[in-house]
Amino acid sequence: METKKCQHCKNDFEIEETDFNFYQMLTVPPPTLCPTCRLVRRLTWRNERALYKRTCELCKKDVLSVYRVDGGQKVVCQKCWWSDEFDATIYGRDYDFSRPFFDQYRDLMRDVPFVANFIVDESRMVNSPYNNMVLDMRNSYLMFNSDFDEDCAYGCEVENSRNCFDTNLIDQSEMCYESVNLQNCYRAFYSIDCESSSDMWFCRDCSGCTDCFGCTNLRKQSYCIFNEPMGSKEMYQAKLAEFGLSSHENLEEIKGRVLDFLQKGIYKYMHEKQTDDVSGDYIYNSRNTHHSWIVHEGWNVRYSQYLVAPNVKDSYDYTQFGNNVERHYEVLQAGNGGSDIRFSWFVPNENQQIDYSMQVMTSKNMFGCIGLRKKEYCILNKQYSKEDYETLRAKIITHMSEMPYVTKTGETYSYGEFFPSELSPFAYNETTAQEIFPLSKADVTAQGMVWKEKEERSYQISMPSASIPNTIDEISDTITSEIIECENKGDEIKNCTTAFRVIPDEVGFYKRFNIPIPHKCPNCRHRERMTLRNQPIFREAKCSYESCENNFLTGCPDNGRKIYCKEHYLKAVI
Repeated sequence: METKKCQHCKNDFEIEETDFNFYQMLTVPPPTLCPTCRLVRRLTWRNERALYKRTCELCKKDVLSVYRVDGGQKVVCQKCWWSDEFDATIYGRDYDFSRPFFDQYRDLMRDVPFVANFIVDESRMVNSPYNNMVLDMRNSYLMFNSDFDEDCAYGCEVENSRNCFDTNLIDQSEMCYESVNLQNCYRAFYSIDCESSSDMWFCRDCSGCTDCFGCTNLRKQSYCIFNEPMGSKEMYQAKLAEFGLSSHENLEEIKGRVLDFLQKGIYKYMHEKQTDDVSGDYIYNSRNTHHSWIVHEGWNVRYSQYLVAPNVKDSYDYTQFGNNVERHYEVLQAGNGGSDIRFSWFVPNENQQIDYSMQVMTSKNMFGCIGLRKKEYCILNKQYSKEDYETLRAKIITHMSEMPYVTKTGETYSYGEFFPSELSPFAYNETTAQEIFPLSKADVTAQGMVWKEKEERSYQISMPSASIPNTIDEISDTITSEIIECENKGDEIKNCTTAFRVIPDEVGFYKRFNIPIPHKCPNCRHRERMTLRNQPIFREAKCSYESCENNFLTGCPDNGRKIYCKEHYLKAVI
């Protein structure tokens, strides 16, 4: 074990023997940033939710893009990027040993057009034009980092689900609303951490339950309110009617009461199932996976996040995607086959032996490339023979240490570091970094990054927040044409859009379940749901069960909750 000082936050962090073994396997030096700063750096390159209207550089048609107009990044639409007309080798150039690598790479980024958004295959999208980081979507709207969904809107990390609105971390569920972390649920509303349950309102950590309201830690129960059995279906429904859930005013008052009750329940130290030797949170069917967050089927994985696709092996500091990959290190948005990927961003589809590359597909042996498909032995988009490539690659790695890139804040970048945040085409407050690790504008600019100022909106609000009807019965058929004011009125911390519309399918959902329309924009609703799930920020804690001496790593915040180890949690709730 070795203790090092992070060159960014200046805090000490440890590198263990197993870590050194991994770095040796991939032939990379140990990191100079702590795990948290490495994660933040990757997330500064991850724009999930900010979408803009752009013009394709080739066909000149309008396209939805993650890159803002004033960001300096050229874009092409998906159709043009995959066509024979787009060949990024025309931007190839010789390596210049008189300049740092990242200086040269920044020039390449400015010249090569990027594919406009993170949708790998638009042919598998049906009537779903306003989404990002998605695959196989039908009739879905404003969905992010989600796959195989139908008739869904305003969600992220939603998999294999139908008719779900305003949800996060949902899998194989249907007709759910304003809920977080559900698996195999049906008609769950305002609920958290539930599994195999139906007709649930304001419930947390319930499994195999039906028709429950305001309940926590229940297993195979029905017709309960605040964990008390109502005796019969008729008594339950009569009591439920007394709450007046069709009223927005009543709903907001009930939320406060329910959250207070749920806080008194027992919390498991982490969300996990079918695991062996793991730490972090939201880890399933995994083994030897540590300090990680949202990982499905990981083996020998550390410091990784958002790996919702199965089968990830022998990988560190890997954020988003997965699906039959191995030996990935300091990688963002990669998967669908592939191995030995290092320090790269958005490199899906069976890539191998890739260093410092972006938007490279089905390629091998790439170093510092952008926008190439089915290529091999390229450096800065220029083609080489196998022998020349290997010789030049070795020289560049040495050169990166002899002439490192120095950031505006004085940090040094040699071979072994992910792309510096100051090179990101995104402003900090456009990215997931701001969502999980929020900073002020002053802090962002002090660290050499960009802050995007709030845009002036040209639309006129037609329905002030104070005038939004209290119940869905009061909504007219013209509601879909209204520009509704968000009651947060442009809150920059929540990235509030100031106003929003509702879509016809959404209104139909509200009417079906007698739910009042929301008073906040999708961004604000998303930010509020994010507070209901644990973040990839871990701390050491002790089991709250009396006389238990177990210590563990947990993502649960230190706010007075009763957090139990796995042994005592299972005894308490089953």
